[in-house]
Amino acid sequence: MAKNPSQATIATRALAPENVGAGQPTVFTNLISAIAAVISGYFIVGAGILYWLIAAGGAVGGWIIPTALIRRHPLAWLSASSAATVALTQTIPGFFPDFMNPREILLQIAMLLALGMVARSYLIYTEYADSFAGLDASMEKRPVERWLAGVLNHRLDAIFGRIWIANSILMLPLTILVILPQTFNYFVILAHSACLLLGLFPQEVVEHQNTHTRVFSPKVDASPRAKRILKALQFYFEYGLALLTARAPDFYRVQHVYVHHVEDNGPLDTHTTLPYHRTSFLDFSRHAFLQSIDLVSGVRLLSYLVKKGKTRQMREVVRGLVIWWAFILTVAIINPLGALYLFVSRLLGGTYITLITFYQHGLVDPNDPEPAHGHTTDFVQHDHGNLGFDYHVEHHHRPARHWTWYYEEHARLAGKAGNGHPAVIIQKERFGPLAFMAALWRKDYSEIARYTHVQDVPAGNPAELARVLEERARPIGAAEPSGLVAGVDRVVSRAMALALPKSFSV
Repeated sequence: MAKNPSQATIATRALAPENVGAGQPTVFTNLISAIAAVISGYFIVGAGILYWLIAAGGAVGGWIIPTALIRRHPLAWLSASSAATVALTQTIPGFFPDFMNPREILLQIAMLLALGMVARSYLIYTEYADSFAGLDASMEKRPVERWLAGVLNHRLDAIFGRIWIANSILMLPLTILVILPQTFNYFVILAHSACLLLGLFPQEVVEHQNTHTRVFSPKVDASPRAKRILKALQFYFEYGLALLTARAPDFYRVQHVYVHHVEDNGPLDTHTTLPYHRTSFLDFSRHAFLQSIDLVSGVRLLSYLVKKGKTRQMREVVRGLVIWWAFILTVAIINPLGALYLFVSRLLGGTYITLITFYQHGLVDPNDPEPAHGHTTDFVQHDHGNLGFDYHVEHHHRPARHWTWYYEEHARLAGKAGNGHPAVIIQKERFGPLAFMAALWRKDYSEIARYTHVQDVPAGNPAELARVLEERARPIGAAEPSGLVAGVDRVVSRAMALALPKSFSV
């Protein structure tokens, strides 16, 4: 039964000291908002430009090399196109290309064509079937995944093999080029940034599952040799590949398990959305700014752990940050500019975190915000829910359960007598998370309502559904922008909605 806490109680919780910057607007918070908006705006616009450049390169490349040809041997095409990209980064004599030199202009075009091929090959190699049976069948066709399926505790975790293989091919050679001063240049930054963005979300999916149930856990009767290999793969994923993809070891795991799932998007959650207006890009940017600071310092995460007396988790976070900072400082000795670039890459990750947080927890029921179905959205498409990632309500109900269980639980909740699933349900195949975020920034609740189900809102009443969605996107316990700030926010939010790519396909 819903707890129906009073608005005063919710407001008191939402304005806790942990949520600095999300309460009543002041000159200081407006200044922070402006700085944060520049940072998040840079990420959104930069990522959008990279996407369209690579999409253009992929479209031109599609005329030369048909997709059907790549599908025959996607890993070979990914390896070859990655090697070509690495080679092309070293074809200019200076740090920047000469935009007046026809040869170097052609090299830039070649670089975009190579990156377009990398993206096409990557997306084909890492794609997976809609059904559990399809996942199983596809693994049988790939030797590495077939072997993993035979030795892992959870057979279907072998599907993650294609992601760590692909991300290693993407990031390892380019990270070496970043580290070495004689190879670091504008083309390397372009290629590394594009590949990091390309692999970021698939890496998030694997890391999220690994946080709760280790993906390389061997089955009981696995051979000692298999267990040694899996232990090495587990170590590489949690430390080596983490550093290659701008992550600090253990940081995400501790925040996710010991803060996010404990606080459940409540006011003490360092990722909480409660006091933020989810249609405001300025509020979005403030949230992202706090995440960015935390990513490189751990100050908010460590502060929470200190207050809760979580000493073991504190040590794990500190150790992970020490490893990451040691990596950055080691690179700085070799190549200071490369170290600065790697530092900024992680710092900008706050915007990425907030994108995920807002689309998963952006529609909060103000009358029932505490249970998972009151603050979490499910995106429905595949049977397996994007390898468990999109059945987020079910995940919050039972976070320790393996991802293959969530489909069954989602179907059980959706089939209950009454008006279906208790959470907000969005049809992902017609309206993905990025399109959803863009619609929020436009305040286009009618557009969201076209693809959304909310329990107790009668079907065939889009106006009422839009009203409920608007109510759920408003801040709880914090003031909304007004006056000049509201006007600026409205313009900036619409501009960012336009800049944000609505889907990703090359």
